[in-house]
Amino acid sequence: MNKEVCKVCQPSEPVTCPYIAHMEKAHFTEPKPIACKWCGSTDIKKYGTRKDVQEYLCLKCGRKFIAKDAPSHKQTSSELIGTSISSYFDGLSFADIARRLAESNNPVNESTVYRWVISYSEKAVRMMESYKPKVSDVWIADETALKFESDIHWLWDIIDRDTRFLLASYLSDHRGTKQAERLMELASKRAGKVPQIVITDKLAAYLDGIELAFGADTEHIQSSPFASKDDTNVIERFHGTIKDRTKVIRGFKSFDTAITILDGFLVHYNFFKPHLWLEGKTPAEVAGIKLPFKTWTEFVEQDK
Repeated sequence: MNKEVCKVCQPSEPVTCPYIAHMEKAHFTEPKPIACKWCGSTDIKKYGTRKDVQEYLCLKCGRKFIAKDAPSHKQTSSELIGTSISSYFDGLSFADIARRLAESNNPVNESTVYRWVISYSEKAVRMMESYKPKVSDVWIADETALKFESDIHWLWDIIDRDTRFLLASYLSDHRGTKQAERLMELASKRAGKVPQIVITDKLAAYLDGIELAFGADTEHIQSSPFASKDDTNVIERFHGTIKDRTKVIRGFKSFDTAITILDGFLVHYNFFKPHLWLEGKTPAEVAGIKLPFKTWTEFVEQDK
């Protein structure tokens, strides 16, 4: 011990000061007490284990909980769930994800990963509906065929030229004027505006579909992926991404499930996936949308 002025606390008078005590205070903290995730009370007790995970009982509200970093009613951490969802929408199959988790000593089965994707996709879609993107007046629309069990269905998409924000995706069993009109209506509702120009391919259904939805206020330009100007390359490249997605799915088994997964992919594409063309930003960021989270992991953490 020294009789000099402590360099840590620097009192006004020389005192005897054990430096080690200050070092402990500076570098070590008391463990944070476990609190009830339902009411915040620290008046708790251990209440056995389930699947080797310690459970606690809150003596104030009477509810059980676990103290690990996991969403409500989940045994896996938010980070692993969020990374798994992102990996799925980036192209990994449920089996691949489950295998990776097992290799990292976090074994779950494929059905569990599937439930994560479905449940959080539904939650994200509901939450993101309230956000209005600031998009340009030029939109690009196209459609592509998807195999749905033994049948062929059509996926309609319309994207903003400047922000790359995907305004609407629409799955149908026909490819006609009614479906083209519906796509335009969904996009207009999401954007809160009517575009000045819509660029499409040569499909005849767009002629009347755009006219019925927007009237004479919108100019319709029919183009092709090989045109030098006003081409549909933007949406064609996007559909390349969609087709990579469906290779992993290998045929939807339920129409409702197909819609949920495609809607979840729309959220992933717009809000969580940085784009090289947008200099590492997401379409949502370029469209002026500010979220309290930037990844699927941060979104999952909101569910605690």
